[in-house]
Amino acid sequence: MGRYKEAPSGFQCPYKDHCPHLGMSAKWAALEISDARNQRSTQGWRRFENEEYVRALEEENKAKDSQIDELKARLKHQHQQKFKANKKPKKRPSGKPPRKPRKRGPPAGHPAWTRKIPDRVDQTVHVDAPDTCPHCQHTGLEATGDTHTQIQEDIVLQPRTVNTQYIHQTAHCPRCRRDVFKTADGELRNCSIGPITKAAAVYLRHELKLSFRDIEKVFSGLFGMPFVPASAMAFSDQFAKAGASLYEDLRTKIYASQIIHADETSWRIDGQGAQLWYAGNTAFDFFHMDYSRSSAVAVSIFGSSFGGHLVADSYAAYNAIHPAGRQACLAHIKRKADEVAERIKMLPPKKRDRDSLRFCRSLSRFFSHCCRIGRRRNTGELAFERAKKLIPRLIRMRDEICNRSLKDADAENLRKRVSNPTRDGERLFVFLEINGMEPTNNHAEQALRLPVIFRKTSFGSRSLSGAQNLATNLSLIGTAKRQGKDPMDLIKNLLIDRKNASPETLYETENFRTFDTS
Repeated sequence: MGRYKEAPSGFQCPYKDHCPHLGMSAKWAALEISDARNQRSTQGWRRFENEEYVRALEEENKAKDSQIDELKARLKHQHQQKFKANKKPKKRPSGKPPRKPRKRGPPAGHPAWTRKIPDRVDQTVHVDAPDTCPHCQHTGLEATGDTHTQIQEDIVLQPRTVNTQYIHQTAHCPRCRRDVFKTADGELRNCSIGPITKAAAVYLRHELKLSFRDIEKVFSGLFGMPFVPASAMAFSDQFAKAGASLYEDLRTKIYASQIIHADETSWRIDGQGAQLWYAGNTAFDFFHMDYSRSSAVAVSIFGSSFGGHLVADSYAAYNAIHPAGRQACLAHIKRKADEVAERIKMLPPKKRDRDSLRFCRSLSRFFSHCCRIGRRRNTGELAFERAKKLIPRLIRMRDEICNRSLKDADAENLRKRVSNPTRDGERLFVFLEINGMEPTNNHAEQALRLPVIFRKTSFGSRSLSGAQNLATNLSLIGTAKRQGKDPMDLIKNLLIDRKNASPETLYETENFRTFDTS
């Protein structure tokens, strides 16, 4: 092939308008070829854009499918938490004998529940020997001479009241310039209803969670003691005011306690949201009502530098009190791990993160093991010093479980929660350092159980003062029960002698020890 030669300057192709080879204008053909090339390039680019758009839509659909599966799993998990599953018995293979069902009741070896034998007998009834058998109706029985003794305890309903008339001898006071009289034992001054009635009404309200109208029905129907429901509410307010000094003294007992359990639950005050706070231990109960759930309320209860050790959940408001030691509730963390594991199991098999599921199950078993160590330590099966030496080993086990990040968001958040020292990482094994501290906050949850039931039946309080009086009454009655005192006697004594409410009326001073971490 010869060398390509350039056309001379100003050369015009004679076949530009009509090429004998193409049968058309060469210029027009060149323009058509150029346009076709440009169009093909444009179509290719558009095809590439369309493919990218379709790929993006497919990725978006996959993400939305995963989100839909996640939401379905969460909805199913929440539904199963609120409603019991309808489990049908499994069909056994033909020819195989049915399994004997487990006997209902307590496990084998559990001591029987029997009533205490009364220490006195008020009356004796002699019953003759039967002439007819009560089982087979056989007649002509002969007496054996032996006896069968049964003591039956019952109450005596006396639908009448006891009206006591107090005749007071008066004396003249030269300072007051009027005649005065003193109050007799068991007398409520200027009150037409006695202290036992008021104490029983307060007890029925705060222990049995009866409404004021139901309390009025009980006294009117059983004891012939009619009064309006507003009087029952006044009895509760009087008891709260009489025990106000003891309530404030319980607040000071929080500062001197070594171990305190704390928790809070929702309440309603005239339709508005509020919070019922709890702080206490095995020696006393303290309830506080407030509209807020902020750290300022926690500081008002515990102080800004609480010197004791706190057992609570992971609520950040308790960070403001700066306790000497704080134990996270392991039951809350275990329950959260079980919930995340159940939600992951509800996802389609291809979308389950097996590492996250394995982590949640391992974490749940680990904290169950920690709780068993705490129970063995408290029962004396495991010595305190030996249990304390287990902390490094438990930390290594925790770190081994939490050694890798997880794809599931909830599982990863839980992993960071138990491994991060600024969160619950340093609060997991404090119970092994302090003798008598529990690994869970079950004490506070049990203390709030009755108020929670009361909230569901009463729908809260109508005023802040009424809610505060309720907190005072719950604190005093709860403390009396923990101190082994009769709540009825406490209520009656405070109503009779309001001005001289001494701490010995509620608790024994030796029951409140100072700090001791041994």
